[in-house]
Amino acid sequence: MISLVGLGVAYDITEQGMDELKDCDFAFCEIHTMPVPRKYVEKLEKESGKKIDIIERDKVEGNFLIEKAKTGKVCLLCGGDPLAATTHISLLIDAKKSGIETRVVHNSSIFSAAAGKSGLQTYRFGKTVTVSFWRKNYEPTSPLLLIEKNLEAKMHTLVLMDLDKELGLMNAKLGLEILGKMEKKEDKKVLPEKVVVLSGIGYQDEKVSYGEISELMGVDLGEAPFVLIVPAELHDMEKEYLSLFSELKG
Repeated sequence: MISLVGLGVAYDITEQGMDELKDCDFAFCEIHTMPVPRKYVEKLEKESGKKIDIIERDKVEGNFLIEKAKTGKVCLLCGGDPLAATTHISLLIDAKKSGIETRVVHNSSIFSAAAGKSGLQTYRFGKTVTVSFWRKNYEPTSPLLLIEKNLEAKMHTLVLMDLDKELGLMNAKLGLEILGKMEKKEDKKVLPEKVVVLSGIGYQDEKVSYGEISELMGVDLGEAPFVLIVPAELHDMEKEYLSLFSELKG
């Protein structure tokens, strides 16, 4: 068996998830789709009595977990909700084809938490995009073009920040900077005057910051992980919520 156990947006395992962890033969935690702090993994080891091995993308996407599951029960821990990442869906498909039983323990996801924390209506979100680190000969503008399509359809856009093995988690200011570079490269103005920055959602020091991009670039936006929301025209209730809960006023 393979059990996929979500740790939520703020690394808070559920009771069912802990039961799965305690009951497994092999415990792993993947850090490709979302980083999980080593201290939290150590805390889970102490509470569950299980040794948890950190694994990279290659072992999640390859046959490693499938082979392990042929000899015992595997528990794979991952940040957020397990099925928010296509990598995990592929793993379930491969397990099913190999005759291996699967179980999924859901948890909170940034896809729902971001809309809730920003006060923006969930049904008004269009396609989600990810801003990747720009590198030599790799300067994609597709996220900006998808944002443009969402705005034309009067839909908000959830913008995820890239996660790189060497560079770590992209911060919100760099994300905004790269979006600005995309506008210059495409020679078009797409982003609205104001955007939303969310940091540390689910933590005690979480922040909601709504304001002009130039203003956001000059203030403390909190700690990672970050996501951006590019809003379409706001409804009155959305405006009121942001005016009350945003760290920036005016």
